[in-house]
Amino acid sequence: MNAAGLPLAPESPVSIIVDGKMLAVLMCSPFELDELAVGHLFARGVIASREDLGSLGVCPDMKSVKIRTASGAGASFEAEGLVYSACGAGGIALSPPPAGKSGAGSEDPGAALFSIEEISAMARAMFAAAELYRRTGGLHVAALACGSSYFTVREDVGRHNAVDKVLGRGLLDRIDFPRSVILTSGRIAADMLQKAARAGVPILVSRSIPTTEAYALALEAGITLVGRIGSQNPLVYTRADRIGSAIT
Repeated sequence: MNAAGLPLAPESPVSIIVDGKMLAVLMCSPFELDELAVGHLFARGVIASREDLGSLGVCPDMKSVKIRTASGAGASFEAEGLVYSACGAGGIALSPPPAGKSGAGSEDPGAALFSIEEISAMARAMFAAAELYRRTGGLHVAALACGSSYFTVREDVGRHNAVDKVLGRGLLDRIDFPRSVILTSGRIAADMLQKAARAGVPILVSRSIPTTEAYALALEAGITLVGRIGSQNPLVYTRADRIGSAIT
């Protein structure tokens, strides 16, 4: 709230320092900064697993996160500079998932991963858990689900930051990303698709719709895109074989 008592969306610059080098300054909602930093570095390809993290320290007062990688190679990556909350992070390329992962584009064994009814229920649970989203009307929310036992929700002023936070939490929890789904309140643009592809997450779901570039990348990466999840008729744009009872 401000002096007039009106709701505001929390946003601050947070420095991400890796192996002694400042790789990025993220404009974000300054909470869950450890997860944000880990997810951001994971999406960029700086780290590929929890074992790549040597140490992780958060300084809320200085609004910074310091990470040491196990290999010490983080400083060799190009610095991004200031990354605004209204745009996706730079430096992410559509690339194969980390070694040992099956990848979003691989053929899924067995039946569909989730039904459209299950995903719709996940979306409802995501929005129900998004307290700041409801209070301010100015934040985005994302969720990561894996099977029936893992479900985590995070909020941020930037939609890509919210996705980084759930990816970071999932990486720290050693979640099996190729058996997971990401849900988001915002539209699916190319940067969101690239993050899912880098993690090997095969299904990306939104209350909104994908952009043309995200759709093209989803076809290339073999990712399932689901839009309008809050409506009576959700849209499955790609790889509908992963969705049971799919409505297309």
